[in-house]
Amino acid sequence: MGRRGPAPKPTQLRLLHGDQPKRINHDEPPAPAGLPQCPEGVSDEVRQVWDYTIGNLIVMGIATPADRDALHCYCEAVVAHRRASALLVKGSILVPGTLGVQMTNPLLRIQRDAAHTIKTFAGQFGFTPAARSEIHKGEASHGGNATERYLNA
Repeated sequence: MGRRGPAPKPTQLRLLHGDQPKRINHDEPPAPAGLPQCPEGVSDEVRQVWDYTIGNLIVMGIATPADRDALHCYCEAVVAHRRASALLVKGSILVPGTLGVQMTNPLLRIQRDAAHTIKTFAGQFGFTPAARSEIHKGEASHGGNATERYLNA
């Protein structure tokens, strides 16, 4: 069984929110500085989504090389969703199945699964209004080396 309750708040957010010092993990390894590099061999469509998304992450101040693979999954899901949606526009929700019985177009499942993946990763990266509402920029109320390490990483 998975972990119960809401997802743990990232340390950077705990610092920004001024959480109690005992609730802050001062031993959490900081993410490396810099930008994630797009993996080689991705399609042009994925590269376009990557570049757009990296631009947003830079503006938000949360781009880090440690997120490369999660970002790659997000970009692939966006492209899969777009492709399935484009094909559905041309087709139908119902398609002929075995023995002439109508069945749901398999593209709907691809589209739905991609949308779920996008939603999951978008929440992790702060790409949704709800995820952004949890982020508060500003000075942390607790000083110290840990605050500087996380906020300046």
